[in-house]
Amino acid sequence: PPSLGLVMPAGPAASSSLAGPPYSRRQLVSCRRPGSSIVVPGGASSPAVTATAALGAIAGVAQRGAAFAQKLRGLSWLPIRIFVLALCPLLLALDTQKLLRRSRNRPKRIILVRHGQSAGNVDATRYQTTPDSRMPLTDLGIRQAEVAGQRIRNLIGKESVRFFFSPYTRTLQTLKAILSNFQGMKVYVTSEPRLREQDFGNFQDPVQMEQVYAERTKFGRFYYRFPNGEAGTDVYDRVAEFWSTLYRFMDQPARWRNEQPIENFVVVTHGLLMRIFCMCYFRWTVKEFEQVWNPSNCEAWVLEKMPSGRYQLLGRMGEDGTMQPIRFGADKNQPLLESMTHPQSSREIVPGT
Repeated sequence: PPSLGLVMPAGPAASSSLAGPPYSRRQLVSCRRPGSSIVVPGGASSPAVTATAALGAIAGVAQRGAAFAQKLRGLSWLPIRIFVLALCPLLLALDTQKLLRRSRNRPKRIILVRHGQSAGNVDATRYQTTPDSRMPLTDLGIRQAEVAGQRIRNLIGKESVRFFFSPYTRTLQTLKAILSNFQGMKVYVTSEPRLREQDFGNFQDPVQMEQVYAERTKFGRFYYRFPNGEAGTDVYDRVAEFWSTLYRFMDQPARWRNEQPIENFVVVTHGLLMRIFCMCYFRWTVKEFEQVWNPSNCEAWVLEKMPSGRYQLLGRMGEDGTMQPIRFGADKNQPLLESMTHPQSSREIVPGT
């Protein structure tokens, strides 16, 4: 470079002018340290710097590098090896302690609840003038939410609980009706926009939406993208990200305010979100997802913690509070596969069988 004051010869003379002793790769690389420049030897014909001066500069750097390498060879690595071997059991113990703490801190249950009956569920023409995010509950929907809240309270008793809810009007109203069963009890609530309903577009014309729904059936529910809206894959992405937030709430309680681990998480959301929530955690395939029926209004699904700290899908809460199977398959009566109720990173298969 001109900043070094070196003028390199051009053409064939460039290679022939690089006279002098051979240099190893280590010697040349040793020049590359902060605060120094890389010098490329020039030919004897260089008008700015002679080859002797350039080679002398490199030789000085090479000598310093060789001296440093000699010092390294003189060091004994035995103390370092002993230190590493002594540190490994400690690191293993710390990792085990971390896993135990996570298992202990995680809630006993994660309860998923769909909102109550909305005005849009009764009259689809409401979507022509009312944004989906502002669609309210009907009177029946409020009563459904109150009943669902009573079932949840019966299940968890006086255990601590944190609510995560979609900010849509109908889910917020559902949350308020559920909380009417927790009078005088301290609970935690967190608004979470990632739990919102799938975006079906803006104002929706019923006639056009019928055509869109028919097209979605042909294309596939999970991959179909609504005009001006989302595909199921978009919802999957944000729900998967929300799971990361859940883990932070589980594993890192706010110790600065003496917050204790919460024993129950309740997620008040939408039907599609409940299915994709489980799809993310239990690794459902797209085909399995599309065979799970959408939950009814205020239907609640329960995930219960196992001794390992992971969760199993128990089912949906019936009217009497007992666990009922989730509706699956063409006739809604097929049992869920075991792989759909217990988390696993992969499934074992034997090709050809």
